[in-house]
Amino acid sequence: MIADKTWSAARRQLQPLPPALLVAVLCFALATVLSVLLTRQVGLSGDEPYYARMADHQPGPHNFPYAYRVLVPYLVHVLPFSHAFSWELLALLADGAAAGALFALLGEFAVPERLALALALCFAVSPNLLVVLLRNGISVDAAAVLVITLGTLFIVRRQRLALAITLLAGAMVHESCLFLIPLAYAVWAERPIDRDALRDLAIVAAVPVLLYVYLRTSIVALGENYQPGYEGPFLAERVDVIRDALGSGDWKQELRRVAIVYGPLWLAAPFALRQLRFARRGLVLVGLCVFSWTFALDWGRAILFAAPVIYVAAAYTLRNRRRLAIAAVIAFLALDVGYAAYMQFYGVKHSLDSTAPPARGPVH
Repeated sequence: MIADKTWSAARRQLQPLPPALLVAVLCFALATVLSVLLTRQVGLSGDEPYYARMADHQPGPHNFPYAYRVLVPYLVHVLPFSHAFSWELLALLADGAAAGALFALLGEFAVPERLALALALCFAVSPNLLVVLLRNGISVDAAAVLVITLGTLFIVRRQRLALAITLLAGAMVHESCLFLIPLAYAVWAERPIDRDALRDLAIVAAVPVLLYVYLRTSIVALGENYQPGYEGPFLAERVDVIRDALGSGDWKQELRRVAIVYGPLWLAAPFALRQLRFARRGLVLVGLCVFSWTFALDWGRAILFAAPVIYVAAAYTLRNRRRLAIAAVIAFLALDVGYAAYMQFYGVKHSLDSTAPPARGPVH
């Protein structure tokens, strides 16, 4: 009841703003408050040194595969602020904008505004996006999630120009953003070989794909032979990465990380497959994210890029089931709060602060 009154009051005060923009502002504010209040990582760990080096020394050369993800580090490089402030600002803006885009996407499937708002808020402070904030924003994950969520919205609306521009940005943010291309065909096609869908897809994807090819062929990226999954024959390396993930002592932890990405939404989403065409077609995106597990050991981060499909499917299942929807939202909020508390009392100090950058070959 309190949340409903707060939402109604905010809508009245900011009536000129479209609802999705209002949600983006609210989620940006929530993420900013958490970023200020929570204890964050000291120093750099994981992938951060590679992105920080790209922002500090833009020309390169830089490490594989980070060297191709140029947009966010280059924005940090050119913004008239300190790099620390710029990284955090871009992460917060991407977080809020992605939540606003998700709210708009849920509206395309007749999800009630209050449920869409609650899920957008849960999404903005979900574990993977919260970790980006705890890492001081030095990541491209929030920007990649924004591209994929916004791109999915344009796919559903079949707004080709907007999708093409989004894909252009995505090609420079993270290679997984190009998963939007097969998703677009899966959603648009009325038959296995659909000439109209192929034509629209060619119009939308041609320039972004050429841009990505240009980045891969023109940028010098070092250390590919040090990157797990790229040290030998293609198929053998895919098997080796999966074997390493499941054979390591941390495989249970990795599966837990996958589980907490969507929490209770994992249970609700499959029930939309029978009735919702988008949920069935969206399995293309989910499948591609799962396939990316054969390239990277961080499965939780990889499956996050399927967020538009999982959230839509779960929300569609819950939209006419008020009690289940309330229970799911409460469970998700409890998950978010519990994860934030865990990171404050243990995770930041014993995981983020104590994790050295992975050894993937030196940049000369």
